[in-house]
Amino acid sequence: MRSPNWRINMEKKTLGKTGLSVSRLGLGTAEIGFAYGIKPTLPTEAEAITLLKKAVDLGVTFFDTASYYGLAEERIGKSGILKNPEVIVETKCAQFLEKGEYFSPAELEKKIRSQVEESLRKLQTDALPILMLHGPSKEQIENGELIEIMARLKKAGKFRFAGVSTRGEEPPLAAVASDFFDVIMVAYSILDQRMNKKVLPTAQKKNIGIVNRSVLLKGSLTPLREKLPAELEPLKKASAEAEKIADELGIDLPTLAIRFALSEPAITTTLIGTNKIEHIKKATEAVKAGPLPEKVMKKLRVLAIDDPKQVDPAQWPK
Repeated sequence: MRSPNWRINMEKKTLGKTGLSVSRLGLGTAEIGFAYGIKPTLPTEAEAITLLKKAVDLGVTFFDTASYYGLAEERIGKSGILKNPEVIVETKCAQFLEKGEYFSPAELEKKIRSQVEESLRKLQTDALPILMLHGPSKEQIENGELIEIMARLKKAGKFRFAGVSTRGEEPPLAAVASDFFDVIMVAYSILDQRMNKKVLPTAQKKNIGIVNRSVLLKGSLTPLREKLPAELEPLKKASAEAEKIADELGIDLPTLAIRFALSEPAITTTLIGTNKIEHIKKATEAVKAGPLPEKVMKKLRVLAIDDPKQVDPAQWPK
């Protein structure tokens, strides 16, 4: 029989002012909820639950999900991993904000409340550790309406800490300036280093927890980049240059990408999105290998691409 401490230890870090201790590597669960990515596959419920449990066994204690990730929330709830006090889940609501859909204040609150209640039911929990808004603009954050809705939900005990998932620089900077949000989610990778200029240092100064997504930039920093459309040739070329550096170090490109993100001290946890346990195992090995030497970081910093049409998958050609 396994002892209570058999689980593999992984480096943890405090998620800003939340005080929550989370693994440096987190699991993004879109791929266990619906077919997602460059070459999408969807696991069965049994396969997804097994993967979630094995991820915890490997030391992953931070899980990212969303109300619109298909079956993801339901599968997390059924897995029972949230009964482990070390495991932290954050879910996202209001994806319609990013889509630019408009609702009256009353409709807006009704939709958000409905999504949150559904998330609680599917995750089989009474309160969410972290609830994030998905994709509000700078103007929507500064307007204050969303913050008031979130504040009422928090007061009602629906969640403990407020977060926001954003694109670009202006929305996360507005979120940090609001002094309401405890956590922000941004995209940061070898190819997309835009957040390093203002967002990361500003958030770190205010002790905001930073969750990093898109560390592999939707497969761009893997061999799957060859399947990207021709319009993304600058992205593919920069990725190939990064792979040369990985080869010089005797490691693969995804490992290099993960270690690059871990080398940024402002980032609390970095998500990988996968439905394959072997990818999680390799990622945990990258965490154990630690940050990259500064001379390697210098080589990688020059590969950054600032053009959103290249580094923001939402703007890729369909």
